[in-house]
Amino acid sequence: MLVDIFRNDLFRTTSLTAAINAVETPPQRIAELGLFDEKPVRTTSVVIERRDGVLSIIPAKARGSDPTPMKDNVRSGISLEVPHYPARDTLLADEVQGVRVFGSESELEGVEAVRDEKLTTMANALDATEEYARLGAVQGVILDHDGSVIFDLYDEFGVTEPATIFLDLNAAHTAGSAPIRSKLTLVKDQMRRILKNQPVRGVWAPCGTTFFEKLTNHPEVRETYLNQQEAADLRGGDPMERFTYGGATFELYPGYGDVEMDEDECRFIPMGVPGLFVSSYAPAPWFSAVNTLGLPRYTMATLDPTGEKRIDLESQTNGLHICTRPEVLIPGSRLAS
Repeated sequence: MLVDIFRNDLFRTTSLTAAINAVETPPQRIAELGLFDEKPVRTTSVVIERRDGVLSIIPAKARGSDPTPMKDNVRSGISLEVPHYPARDTLLADEVQGVRVFGSESELEGVEAVRDEKLTTMANALDATEEYARLGAVQGVILDHDGSVIFDLYDEFGVTEPATIFLDLNAAHTAGSAPIRSKLTLVKDQMRRILKNQPVRGVWAPCGTTFFEKLTNHPEVRETYLNQQEAADLRGGDPMERFTYGGATFELYPGYGDVEMDEDECRFIPMGVPGLFVSSYAPAPWFSAVNTLGLPRYTMATLDPTGEKRIDLESQTNGLHICTRPEVLIPGSRLAS
């Protein structure tokens, strides 16, 4: 009987969870960059420890004299609850009426195809939700779907958001001058000081649409790139989506809907700093997942009380996406002040 299919391994929690984690969805930009270290945890909260270590210069002394004692790093820690993002869909009996996979006589394969279509829809929604949270994390404030604040990382860590760097992209330009490059040098120096001389492998600057348009058409940028192959798009044709200038890689952030940058702004983000960006995945609130290491996605299925009409599919992600040093996330603006 068809109803027996709903009771086989195809709809067991372990099979569903494995299936939704195997779904291949279009890569989200921040995920594609590999900016966040992904760490599964067994708990529903995460303690973030900060060490404010300062490099010391050791004074020269006479041979045989007492060595200079080292100062211990000052440690501080905060506890953050891992947000819970559940989604639900329903597979109705009518949806699998007469279903067959093309070229197959297997009822099971047909039902599996309908199931996987719904899992893909939910996986796409979970991925967009994760990108939204990470976009908030790289700006220091993680928002819910309605714009309400889940975590203000500046408040949580007791630090101040850095001052905005105003690039004044509408200002008159003097040929040969490089005010934008000079400000980018200040950005990198500020990052170096905040990170206590930790090496930074690059600076990523996701941009809003107006910011990126003004920057790519700015005389200083065009003077630098007009004769270089890597900036072919600046010479004509379609506007390019990313380029590197002054040690920062500017990119038109490919957002959509609520997952997008403010059109007049960018954010300067250090790359390649260990432990700076972390995604912690907690287990689902199910008995089968208690005290296990969290997975990026979970799915379970529940039959309706009659066991005949429908099956409810619940998918979820339980991810905390944060920057552990939000004071290094420097905002930029195309405006003068």
